[in-house]
Amino acid sequence: MKASVSLLSKTPLFETYKQQIAVYGLLFLLFLTSVFFKYQDYQKFTQFSDYTTNAWVEKQYMKNGHWVLKLQSSEGLSFYTISKEDLKPLDGYTVEIRLYTKSVDFFSYVKGFYAHSTILSLYPRMQKRYELMRELESLHDDAIAPLFSALFFAGPLPKPIRERLSALGISHLLAISGFHVGVLSFVLFFVIKTLYRPIQGRYFPYRHGNRESVALVLILLFFYLYFLDFTPSLTRAFTMSVFAYLLYDRGVKILSFSSLFLVISFLIALWPALLFSLGFWFSVAGVFFIFLFLHHMQALRPWQSFLLLHLWVYVAMLPFVHYFYGAFSLHQLFSPLLTMLFILFYPLELFLHLIGQGTQLDFVLHYLLALKITVIELLIPFWVFLSYLFLSLAAIFSRFIFALLGLFCFTLLAYFLYRVAEF
Repeated sequence: MKASVSLLSKTPLFETYKQQIAVYGLLFLLFLTSVFFKYQDYQKFTQFSDYTTNAWVEKQYMKNGHWVLKLQSSEGLSFYTISKEDLKPLDGYTVEIRLYTKSVDFFSYVKGFYAHSTILSLYPRMQKRYELMRELESLHDDAIAPLFSALFFAGPLPKPIRERLSALGISHLLAISGFHVGVLSFVLFFVIKTLYRPIQGRYFPYRHGNRESVALVLILLFFYLYFLDFTPSLTRAFTMSVFAYLLYDRGVKILSFSSLFLVISFLIALWPALLFSLGFWFSVAGVFFIFLFLHHMQALRPWQSFLLLHLWVYVAMLPFVHYFYGAFSLHQLFSPLLTMLFILFYPLELFLHLIGQGTQLDFVLHYLLALKITVIELLIPFWVFLSYLFLSLAAIFSRFIFALLGLFCFTLLAYFLYRVAEF
């Protein structure tokens, strides 16, 4: 009997436990190697009381009367510093900076640190990405301009806009991540496949059209990643996309928890700093709950999965979000709907900007940012968060526990709504 694609897609990731132990053993050795080299770099960094390097300014903002700078060095270091000087806007510029390293320990060095510093010189040319960001922002009103630089170029968002997006429950839509990579990949694949199909049919019908289209999509995404200076969130999403495609191309089931755990382990082995990245664990949690839903709700029709999945991810992420961040409002209930609409809005905005009509939908963003929103602070205690994590992991093995997890999350949502009404 001829094997179908669906059967091939269910090939297990590992055929034996020995294979699994061998792979994770190699990943553990890779992790130790990464930590070892990182520690060597740290020893060089702290060899003297100061360290001079070139770094570009990723973000600059005022806090407590001082300028706070977030920088990325040429060696890949991510760090914060402050300046009491009256600085001009430095976003996107490269500076030569002397860091005073006495207070920087190894863990801080790995996950990102704060250090006192002295700016020695400023290089005159702004990074090309930031030049394009400024051109893009000039097309829009100041109130919404940063949204577009964040959306297309991973630019920083001012605190008032970040808080407004958080109150709406759509912060994830503006931080370039796996969600954006997924939408971009789908659009690029559709365009490339449409253009490539007649050429392939005429000149080389023996070629695998889908495989070559996906390869071209990944190449274009890599150049986009390179242009954005390997933004961490996009780098993680791209790496996961490549990994997932390699598994799929070899007939391995990609919508499995073993595949997800392998990808997570691989990323951490390469970049140990991800262990300390809250953004990374938010991404992992989002993908995990998508897998959990698809694992237990396979009988649904595609349109039902599309609608219910967005609702499920919003509710399932609620305890995770509110252990770390407290902002909650009634408007966040529209987050699943806005997320679904964003799948159309994102490529449409990109297309409109490419044809010189990028301001056509600005009224939508003005409307969202002008909404009067009542925000209250709601943080869940650690024992609730721990119970939630236990239920989430146990739900992998039981549909009944999956239902309990859903009840747990909806109960928490009901409690939040009660608190808003009480307020």
